[in-house]
Amino acid sequence: RIDARRIVAAGHSYGANTALLAVGARVERQGRVVDLREPRVRAAIVLSAPPFYGEGDPARILAPVTVPTLHVTATGDVIRIPGYYSGAEDRIAVFDAVGSKHKALAVFEGGSHSMFTDRPGTGGAELNPRVKVATKELSLAFLQTRFGRGSPRAMAQCAERHREIIAKYDGVFA
Repeated sequence: RIDARRIVAAGHSYGANTALLAVGARVERQGRVVDLREPRVRAAIVLSAPPFYGEGDPARILAPVTVPTLHVTATGDVIRIPGYYSGAEDRIAVFDAVGSKHKALAVFEGGSHSMFTDRPGTGGAELNPRVKVATKELSLAFLQTRFGRGSPRAMAQCAERHREIIAKYDGVFA
């Protein structure tokens, strides 16, 4: 059974971009705005979201995202592929550009872009499992906050519990 009032989109990297499209991000194709928002999706968990490649101003694309979002990245979250580079600052720019008044950002110290995947050693054999545990806990606290059984304070407390590995935590809840 699915509770249609509690649907969340989540993704990593370009999957995070897909989740953002599902909650209201809008891009333009051939002079027309592409709106893929799915109104049943009530929140998004965004892991290592790069900017929308080749799309210009992130605020124009992401301002329409008004559902609560949790953004997770790391200071070593760098994408390097032939012809493309995206540093961790791009993940923070995505967070900043999202229009939601209810959003949070956790930036882990060190790590890598692939650390949030099923690869056990990327980002460091010791750090990787700790980040996965912290990400799981933050995600659960976020979902509880979003769906009425938690508070933004619980998210901040979770970030505090993991302060040894979190470089930055920013919870914005208007």
